[in-house]
Amino acid sequence: MSRGLGDVYKRQAKRCFLKKGFQNTTMEDVITEIGMSRGGVYHHYANTNEMLKDLMLDGNHYRNGLIHEYLENNQGKDKYQQMSDILVDKSLANTDLMSLYTLLLQAKNYHEDLEKLYQELKINTTNELSIIAKQLGIKADIFHDDFLVNYINGVILSAEILCARNSYGKYKKYIKESIISYIVDVELLFSIEAQNKKEDINF
Repeated sequence: MSRGLGDVYKRQAKRCFLKKGFQNTTMEDVITEIGMSRGGVYHHYANTNEMLKDLMLDGNHYRNGLIHEYLENNQGKDKYQQMSDILVDKSLANTDLMSLYTLLLQAKNYHEDLEKLYQELKINTTNELSIIAKQLGIKADIFHDDFLVNYINGVILSAEILCARNSYGKYKKYIKESIISYIVDVELLFSIEAQNKKEDINF
């Protein structure tokens, strides 16, 4: 699929998802919005899930670009501040793609295929963020038990559904402090376990 044509399909699909809700949008709705032949659209996308997945991956790519730009401009901050800034800015982003992600979070518990899509996206995102954490000097796997993932998803959902984004933005230092506290504790536990293993080997 050509980049230009793919962008057209995804742009119109996004419009339908935001207007009708992902669960209420059919391929026929998207095809009508696009204004092209059914065969042409189905040649590239078998269903709306595939469209949503591509849109979410586009969102990750866009967010990664912002993260790398942030890192270049904030090298003076310590690793905990940088990681918390990245996670909080990600969770409070006010974009169409974040609204789509919220729809996915709400729908995934009722559809096995959407749960599978969510798990794929989660692995993709946490792997990318883990690489960034390692580059910052955070040695522990801060995403090992899903706490941060669930915490950030909770912020995303409430920011969108409860219209709490402005409130969170005003008091985001408290969100950052809680994330930093968690990362510091995980790193401490990691250091203790590493030291214990070293002592066992030496013994």
